[in-house]
Amino acid sequence: MSDTDELSFGDDREPWLRPWIRAHQRTAAMIVAAVLLVAALGGGGWYLHLRSLLPSPPPVGALPVVDGFTVTLCTEGTQGCPQGTAERVLALVRRIPEAVAPTLVPADEVERRWAQTAIITEGLTRPPDANWIPMIEGGVRGPADYDAVRRGLAEEKGVLLLPRVPDFWRGKADLTVVMCGQWQEDAACRTVATEAQRDAVVARLRELDGVAEVFLQDKPFGLRLARLYRSDARPLTLAEIPEVLYVRFDDPARARAVGQEMLRMPGVGWSQLIK
Repeated sequence: MSDTDELSFGDDREPWLRPWIRAHQRTAAMIVAAVLLVAALGGGGWYLHLRSLLPSPPPVGALPVVDGFTVTLCTEGTQGCPQGTAERVLALVRRIPEAVAPTLVPADEVERRWAQTAIITEGLTRPPDANWIPMIEGGVRGPADYDAVRRGLAEEKGVLLLPRVPDFWRGKADLTVVMCGQWQEDAACRTVATEAQRDAVVARLRELDGVAEVFLQDKPFGLRLARLYRSDARPLTLAEIPEVLYVRFDDPARARAVGQEMLRMPGVGWSQLIK
């Protein structure tokens, strides 16, 4: 056999070799495709996992508007508190035409309302050194009427007037979890909560059965709401606004127990039910 014959595959080998190459090409292509599919599914699954740990932004909805007011009264014995404050201020408010149905809310009723939503440290039934103060509450037809009430009480000493604004989150969430912020002096809030602490709280909430959604009220959105509730107070800065998590449950009855658990997590200042 010549060298040429030895180097040549010959016609009898070609039909076998070509199918073999094609078969292996298909196998290699299938292996590559399978690897890419697994990588895509794995990466996509990890992405979805990470997304599932992130809080949702606040739901879309119009911001509430002022529909009433509260007047917090100084307590008897407080220095500078005028005698007969409750009756005198109530009579004064009733003379303001824009004030709708002003009524006196005694201190024990203020405490009862607090107890309906409060979540406090285990072992306590009320906050330490609680001093419940009576208040006057009433309605207004709009922000302009609230301004009229404010002008009517401008010279009154020993009282604090605040707008009453429907809670933006009522009907959207069942539990409030407030992260430690610059303004808080609670023993649980020695420092401002970190992003890692907030994310740990979100991750824990996502793990719990019955948690339907976790929303994050970030600082800018919180500042917008704070300006509605504190229209007469010193203007707040963005740095003073804490981040707040709002939690919606499949069964709202679970909210108190979960709120109690959140109080034990680093970076949480306080928690409260939404009623």
